[in-house]
Amino acid sequence: MGLISRAASLATVPVTTGARLAGAATAAAFGADRDAVYAKATAASVETLTTALAKARGPALKFGQALAVFSAALPPDQAAQLTALTRLYEDAKPQPLKTIERQLKQLPKGVDIDPEAIAAASLGQVHRGTWKDGTPVAIKVQYSDAPKVVKADMMQLRAMAPLVGRLLPTLDVKALVDEHASRLAEELDYTQEAAWQKRFRKAWKPGKAGGFADGSPGSEGIVIPKVHFATETILVTEWVDGTPFTALADEHAARRNAAGRQLARFSMWSPRLVGATHADPHPGNFRLLADDRLAVLDFGSVAKDSGLFTRLFAQTLILTTRGEYDEVLQAWREAGLVSDTTTTEQLMEMLDPDDRPYTREEFTFSKEWLQSRSQQFQDPVQALQGASRLRFPPDYLLEHRAVMGTIALLCGIDATVDFRTVIDGVGDAVPTPA
Repeated sequence: MGLISRAASLATVPVTTGARLAGAATAAAFGADRDAVYAKATAASVETLTTALAKARGPALKFGQALAVFSAALPPDQAAQLTALTRLYEDAKPQPLKTIERQLKQLPKGVDIDPEAIAAASLGQVHRGTWKDGTPVAIKVQYSDAPKVVKADMMQLRAMAPLVGRLLPTLDVKALVDEHASRLAEELDYTQEAAWQKRFRKAWKPGKAGGFADGSPGSEGIVIPKVHFATETILVTEWVDGTPFTALADEHAARRNAAGRQLARFSMWSPRLVGATHADPHPGNFRLLADDRLAVLDFGSVAKDSGLFTRLFAQTLILTTRGEYDEVLQAWREAGLVSDTTTTEQLMEMLDPDDRPYTREEFTFSKEWLQSRSQQFQDPVQALQGASRLRFPPDYLLEHRAVMGTIALLCGIDATVDFRTVIDGVGDAVPTPA
């Protein structure tokens, strides 16, 4: 989608939805059923919003996926539209090699690049190539207009903020947009991505991640490609062959379970090992190698100084297993995620945690289980009451996305995982009772 058509698509959202809500107010003033007309206007507004974000892809789609965290504040049918954005993965038609020639001139002499891209998104594309010594590499190239695309999308998203605020009144939309803009600016600098990839590679180097609850070395099963070269718009890394996560659903159980075991460890233990979380749980970013190790790609989106939400997730599961529900409330209050007026009963009703992944030696994360967990908010009134008690600071969003995205990926391949071991390895979650 071109820059002008992207802007036009997004610009129509506040205009059309604003008109709908104004029409609802007018109709209510002239005697129409207020709840009915507002419900109809809101439903149409959510549909317009989600359609525009999905069509625009790129930065706008990523913002919609961040909003999906708060979908419980909407009636189930509208929430389903918003959460559907999390199942969309960015793709685009690759640009011809001649359109990125200026960026390619930055490559060192002796580096060859295949003319056909193997993957593309709104801000860049990836080619296979050969490093100076003959090593196969992946070459990621940013489009010259990528900064303009980000700037234009952010302008339109800021214009949408008042609308989103009316649909999700408990959300600090401005703070969310600002956080989104900050993360996108970082993603445009491939030298930062390279630095994070090197840091994760060092932390997950075989033998470095010892001492886990099951006695395994832990890091032996994770592969992070070596960085060969980086500028702001070019990134060259070691090429990795493997089975994409999306294709693992058709593999035999042993392969699926190996992938799930490694992914769960990588996602949940990185805050302790790296002090950061890989925050783009796109299935294309994970490859299962022939020896059942898991390769992790694309470090453009990273949650810095992470661990608060991951530890809270582990705490909630462990304390629920023990029946220590008041301690769950205390943990959420200390994290700043619930108000002082929220009771233990209200929080547990909102969370409705399932402790089986922790109480069992192994647990199968299935699509059916995930669907059953998504039915928590069937009553729109209950959903709105729950949302009014729940706070979610924007700086938690990337880590939340990583943890919840990991669970969704595990369910997508029906992986059986020793999740108790994973949770116990998070670190500093809950001390074992004496």
